[in-house]
Amino acid sequence: MSQQAKVESFGYKQELKRSLGLKDLVIFGMVFMAPVSCMTIFGLMAASSRGHNFLAYLLGFTAMLFTAYSYGKMAEAFPIAGSTYSYTQRAINAKLGFLAGWVMLMDYFLIPMLLYVISAMFAHALLPQVPYWAWILIYVVPVTFINIMGVELAAKVNMVMTAIMVAAVLAFVLAAVKYALAGNVVSLFSMQAIYNPKTFSLSAVVSASVLAVLSYLGFDAITTLTEEVHEPAGKISTAIIIACLLQTVLYFGVAYFGTLVAPDFALFKNPDTAFFEIALKVGGSALQTFVTLVIIVSGASTALAGQSAASRLLYGMGRDKMIPPKFFAYLHPRYKTPTYSILFMGIVGLIGALLISMESLSEMVAFGGIFGFICVNLSVILHFYVKGKSGKFFRHALCPALGMAICAYIMWGMSPLAKIVGFSWLAAGVFYLVARSFASSDFKSILENNALVNPEGAAEENG
Repeated sequence: MSQQAKVESFGYKQELKRSLGLKDLVIFGMVFMAPVSCMTIFGLMAASSRGHNFLAYLLGFTAMLFTAYSYGKMAEAFPIAGSTYSYTQRAINAKLGFLAGWVMLMDYFLIPMLLYVISAMFAHALLPQVPYWAWILIYVVPVTFINIMGVELAAKVNMVMTAIMVAAVLAFVLAAVKYALAGNVVSLFSMQAIYNPKTFSLSAVVSASVLAVLSYLGFDAITTLTEEVHEPAGKISTAIIIACLLQTVLYFGVAYFGTLVAPDFALFKNPDTAFFEIALKVGGSALQTFVTLVIIVSGASTALAGQSAASRLLYGMGRDKMIPPKFFAYLHPRYKTPTYSILFMGIVGLIGALLISMESLSEMVAFGGIFGFICVNLSVILHFYVKGKSGKFFRHALCPALGMAICAYIMWGMSPLAKIVGFSWLAAGVFYLVARSFASSDFKSILENNALVNPEGAAEENG
């Protein structure tokens, strides 16, 4: 069956342009996750984990590994745009699918805002002559324009930025190794950089794992591009696993060597900029300046990926008439991109970046992702193991169940602000759903029609 026919089998038309390959997907996921994100939150994570960044990333990676597998399986079962929203909608039911998409939307709204704020703060510190608000505009406008031009242009920008961010991580690791070999630390290999019994606290590591998950948020966005991938069979799941593994190697490297050269987290002058103290310590002002510039520039590329993913989620929900379709499902006649959804994200990102603080955004941003991850893991169990009767307990029951459990455990450890904002946003989604259902009989029929599962049958998707 052709890719167009597969999309049409779900009741949609193939309207998005298919131009992406496996490499583009991996790079898209890595750019969204941002290899240097572990540097920007190093000090905050060190304080939260009491010097156990490595273990916090290990816990976060464990949750993401099971969840990444679930996303891959659902992408194979439902090769359509919409990601978490589409999977939950078709595997469980339309109402929970809407709520999953609604909560993930909050996540996709907040991630670009956070990146605009972080990048603008560092850029303003470097060039204070340019007002902070102007730096926000400098980021928002080009990101929105490139996304409207299409994923091909965005993919080229992403490739360059990925290379630069990886180079910054490798430059730090090499400088740290040289620093250690020069005798500035006890040993190049030290267990205390991973586990220090004097400061270890399980609750602290769990709390810090929320920040670790923040670094991984974005791998799921790969699935939002399903309808723009040339021959996507197997590519989505492969790209997700590759991107997560590559990011984990980089995160572990920074977490280990950062703790090795600066083991006492209490000595950081400012946790927000702790990594720049470390970069100066191991590589001098040259490394510190290089890392700073990379973080400033990388914010635009990660926001580019975030805005792209959010607009595809809006497009999927608009196409299903869950939100106004004439606006959110509109495609540019030439570029075949959801133009109005992209513009909407640009405006929301601009307003939010100007009004909300970095600390608040950092606390709130992980809620939507974790909630969505729980829904997708549950979707695998219900679609494959329960409805499809696959009989594959380890793949379709145990793995997603473990992913759900770890994600739920991490959600429990979130800050009160994150829970308040997250559950309030969820409540608003429930209210919207109820209000529209009562107000329109057409909306009820839309919910019923969107609850249809893959017409080819779950039995064919038992991989």
